[in-house]
Amino acid sequence: MNRKWFVFGMASILALGAAACSGEESSTGDGSDGDDEVTIKFVHWFNEENGKWEPLIEKYEAENPGVKVESMPLVENMNSQDYYKQLDLMAAAGEDLDVVMFSNPNDYVSRINAGLLEPLNTFLDDEGIDINEEYTNSFQAIDGDYYGVPMKQVNQMILMNKDHLDEAGLEIPTEWTWDEYREYAKELTTEDHYGSYLHTWHNLHSSLKLNSKPDGDNALLTESGDSNIKDPLVKESLELRYALENEDESSVPFSSILSQQMDYRQQFFTQEASMVPIGSFMLSEWGQFTPDFEMAWAPWPQLELTGVNYSGVGGDALSVAKSSNHKQEAYDFIRWLTTEGIVEQGIWVPSWNGANLDEVVENIAAGTSNPEALHLESIVHSLDVEPLDTYMPAPYITEVHTAHAAEVERYLLGDQDIDTTIENLETQIQNIADSNK
Repeated sequence: MNRKWFVFGMASILALGAAACSGEESSTGDGSDGDDEVTIKFVHWFNEENGKWEPLIEKYEAENPGVKVESMPLVENMNSQDYYKQLDLMAAAGEDLDVVMFSNPNDYVSRINAGLLEPLNTFLDDEGIDINEEYTNSFQAIDGDYYGVPMKQVNQMILMNKDHLDEAGLEIPTEWTWDEYREYAKELTTEDHYGSYLHTWHNLHSSLKLNSKPDGDNALLTESGDSNIKDPLVKESLELRYALENEDESSVPFSSILSQQMDYRQQFFTQEASMVPIGSFMLSEWGQFTPDFEMAWAPWPQLELTGVNYSGVGGDALSVAKSSNHKQEAYDFIRWLTTEGIVEQGIWVPSWNGANLDEVVENIAAGTSNPEALHLESIVHSLDVEPLDTYMPAPYITEVHTAHAAEVERYLLGDQDIDTTIENLETQIQNIADSNK
């Protein structure tokens, strides 16, 4: 399969442009005495309780005398968007940065455009590795240059309450369609809980079928940058969500999600909903919750049964700050953390292709507050997928997502019908495309 990876868009950050000046590279602590200890400043959004950085860093420092790593979670709430705000403030103030963590290609690319990150091609070439063979890489080259090494791999999957499945007499799906998801949601719905929960992420949860198209134009924009709203899967995705929430009453209504400011973790872990389409980061990122029921996973539903499970694949990446005085040391730490380190950490599924998947899943389970809550067999099966064949969209994709969300919400709230919604979307999104060409 020709895998062209999807980047959600490019935004510019004017404040970073001037701040991300390149420092003169040095292997010393402050660029002075060659015997000085080097300190690598590593910024991210995971607190110690959830990231478990200290034992990892201790091991790395023991194996690399003369190098210290300072873990710097910039927020306590583990909200990556709040983290980016703090990152931008640090960069604008000219504070020292060495290793920078990213949660998605959109925020990553915007910092590349702002000049915050160092190209890594020279380091990769010196090491003699092909990053796309070494990793399942959703952070592809920008104009031929790589700026990040993938760390955590996130697959799209369906998180399920196995206790609810058992009560309804349902098996854990191993290959299924969205029609079957709808039937499962009906069967799982009781007086006590809904069968399904879909969040306010319209480019995911209001685009379920479009996000299941294995190849071709499978985003809101075509590969050429024009509107893709005429793809029947756009309409079918909206009709599916509307049917779940308003006709079958098997998924939490969008009006309730908005009015009660619902959170997907809260809905699932309090057993208010039986299924959530979500990324595999939820294997361990439970927030303040500890489930007292068994959690199963099913592969992302397909448009039709083909014998192959496809899934969108993304994740986190680590980059070297352009202003770093310790670029080689920062790169060396990144390579260790994205291979041996992330396996040792035992929290996430690595993007590193050298990891043993069964061992990884067992380690993740063992490191949670309730290992018995994870149904390991279904996890391993649901992670063994073919990535969707996707492509880099035009840089105005953020405008498109904003316009899409506004029209979708009018439809889900009953303010306009599906045909008006599709007509408005086609006009608005094509106008965005035309005005940016």
